[in-house]
Amino acid sequence: MNAISPTLAAGHWSSETAGEGHAVFNAEGIHCANCARSIRTGLEALPGLRRVDINVVDRRVSVVWDTARLNLASILAKVAALGFKPVPLVGERAVAAQRLERRTALKRTGLAGLGAMQLMMYAVGLYAGAFSGMDPALAEFLRWTCLVIATPVLFYSGAPILRGAYDDLRRRVLGMDVTVALALILAFVASVVNTIRNVGEVYFDSVAMFIFFLSLGRYVEMRGRHQSANVTEALARALPETVQRLDSTLTTPSRIPLGEVVVGDRLRIGSGQVVPVDGLVVQNVALLDESLVTGESAPVTRTVGAALLGGSVNAGAAFAMEVTRLPQDSTLHGLVRLLERAQGERPRLGLAAERMASWFVVRVLLLTAVVGIGWYFVDPSRAFPALLAVLVATCPCALSLATPVAIAAATSHLAKLGVLVLRADAVEGLATIDRVMLDKTGTLTAGTPKVLRCATRAGVEPARALALAAALEAGSTHPIAAAFRPHADPTLHCHDAREIAGAGIEGRIEDQRYRIGRASFALEGTGDASHRGTLEGVVIADARGWLADFRIADELRGEARATLDALRALGITPALASGDRHEAVDFVATQLAISEAAARLSPEDKLAMLKRSQQAGHRVLMIGDGINDGPVLAAADVSMAMGRGSPIAHAAGDLLLLRDSLAALPQSIEVARRALAIVRQNLRWAAAYNLAAIPLAALGLMPPWVAAIGMSLSSLVVVFNARRIAAPNGGH
Repeated sequence: MNAISPTLAAGHWSSETAGEGHAVFNAEGIHCANCARSIRTGLEALPGLRRVDINVVDRRVSVVWDTARLNLASILAKVAALGFKPVPLVGERAVAAQRLERRTALKRTGLAGLGAMQLMMYAVGLYAGAFSGMDPALAEFLRWTCLVIATPVLFYSGAPILRGAYDDLRRRVLGMDVTVALALILAFVASVVNTIRNVGEVYFDSVAMFIFFLSLGRYVEMRGRHQSANVTEALARALPETVQRLDSTLTTPSRIPLGEVVVGDRLRIGSGQVVPVDGLVVQNVALLDESLVTGESAPVTRTVGAALLGGSVNAGAAFAMEVTRLPQDSTLHGLVRLLERAQGERPRLGLAAERMASWFVVRVLLLTAVVGIGWYFVDPSRAFPALLAVLVATCPCALSLATPVAIAAATSHLAKLGVLVLRADAVEGLATIDRVMLDKTGTLTAGTPKVLRCATRAGVEPARALALAAALEAGSTHPIAAAFRPHADPTLHCHDAREIAGAGIEGRIEDQRYRIGRASFALEGTGDASHRGTLEGVVIADARGWLADFRIADELRGEARATLDALRALGITPALASGDRHEAVDFVATQLAISEAAARLSPEDKLAMLKRSQQAGHRVLMIGDGINDGPVLAAADVSMAMGRGSPIAHAAGDLLLLRDSLAALPQSIEVARRALAIVRQNLRWAAAYNLAAIPLAALGLMPPWVAAIGMSLSSLVVVFNARRIAAPNGGH
């Protein structure tokens, strides 16, 4: 079974050359932290398994194994043997599994609701008869009727609970379903015995109501899980299983599996189809919707020779492309891999809640025994109802859901803002920062240098000077050369061009010798010594001396100033850390009112600057895009990589900014803060409910059916509270 598609098995999901396999799949039947622990314990016992991560909310299992000692089939067989059904992450089988899960859950919940209503009506008659008297034959009839109605509710609607408890006991763990199933079975068996004896109380109505409310809570949680904007699945579904490969004439297509595509292949991308891999446009103009990969909502035009991102959707006419990266190395696959890693990890808050829920079950069972024994000596007639109420009221459903549903909701909302969560603790980290450290080039600036000023000597037109500079720089790969390309004149050509590293370029244009670069280099041999100390930018000179002095700078992002102002309003102080020259860094710092700015920093210098800030007690968010940002991104309290940055930056980052803009940063921090506030609210609510319900149930003041309603409503409160994360003021 492959988690995305069979065509990806060789590259995306396993790596035979590296001796390491990787797969992600859903496991039906996961309901709580103990379920996840059972899978983890069972898989870790397999020889050759290197890592297993489980997301309880999404029921997602991520495994990494040694291909020389273990295979995927053995892993899936072990999961199935533990009582969980492995299903694909996406694709037709995944859609069918979700549809079946929804239909089955709806039928179970519907039957439980119908049964609970009917049983409550009959129970009212029995309760009234107990006070005012009732014909014994009628009371017996009502008991047997309740038994007939409650039986399918327990064994059909309650089947997932009973099966979950059985699997937990078979695995020798005490999961949430154990306490629930124990309460249901005790109530049902006692009611059956009393029905046969025709004496004593029956609890069929409590059984049905408990199952109904618990099923309703799980159904709401399941719907939220299915409907959440899961970016990994959206990205994965974008990948076609087959593509149309063109012949050398670009006219005749043949359909092949995506896994057989190699670098250099020419592919036809029809209207509405997905660009499956990274490449170049080789025929026709492409109109592309890149929203899935970059977050850019407006379609963009790519002409012949322009780069294409895998995952873009053709919004125009058909075009031909040339493959430049293998499927497993393309942008889209890289994003999927990063997200799979993140969604398999468990955040620290989630781990704490899991630990609380796991020991809570043991203590609940001990408390139940104490309550039962205590009431047996005080008033035996009230022992069983009190024992049952304690079991029901203390079910740790809300506690298990408190953190993961909130983190899942935050992750989904951040994805809509164009921010992908790549590590489980990123949301918590983003919520607690008070300082942001930014790289300059490609982060605060657009990463494309422009000529901001052109000062010329008398008699020289700026357009002429710019055109001469563009001709000299035409063959250069230096970043500064890009600043002059928009000013190129097709009638001007440079001959005998020679580039001197670290100095500049010299060449002949229209039989005249020109030089461009540092002033000392450009003016060498011209006799124009008077201007050497006054020219500060990039200088172009001819035999007579300087022609023009260009000031070149990387243009600020349009949203940079507004973004930093919004961060300051949130109590976050910005700092600038760049490897660029002092003049460029000072210019950006002045424009953006950044008080702390450092230039000419090596990766080690950036790391040292970060450490100083952390030692001063600050929690730092680092934002960068370059290879040199990798170490400092990895060391920051939380880090964000720019979407168009280097693969090293992506791998080191906790978050990935898909859109080529910083505008979503303040909103993302607000979402993270709301999420953390709601996680704390959920944990407080779950703890408060249990602390309030336990004494009432133990003292016999809470009937079992009231306990069932309270337990289920506490879980629903947690789920619906998490949905407020997307609201503008959801956490306040």
